[in-house]
Amino acid sequence: MGFLDYDVELRKIICSTNAVKSLNAHYRRAVRARGHFPIEQGALKCLHLVARWTDRTRSGTLARPMHL
Repeated sequence: MGFLDYDVELRKIICSTNAVKSLNAHYRRAVRARGHFPIEQGALKCLHLVARWTDRTRSGTLARPMHL
């Protein structure tokens, strides 16, 4: 069964689930690259920048390189 064979409601759920998984993968990659955070605000800033730089119009790819 192809993706377009599903109902519209199911396709929306599948697409939103993939977007959440993609964003979580970007979060994990950024946190792993940073290593540790001395304060909680640093971790939140890192996650905010990752979410801001994730281009939702291009399947979750990064719109520009991350410089954290």
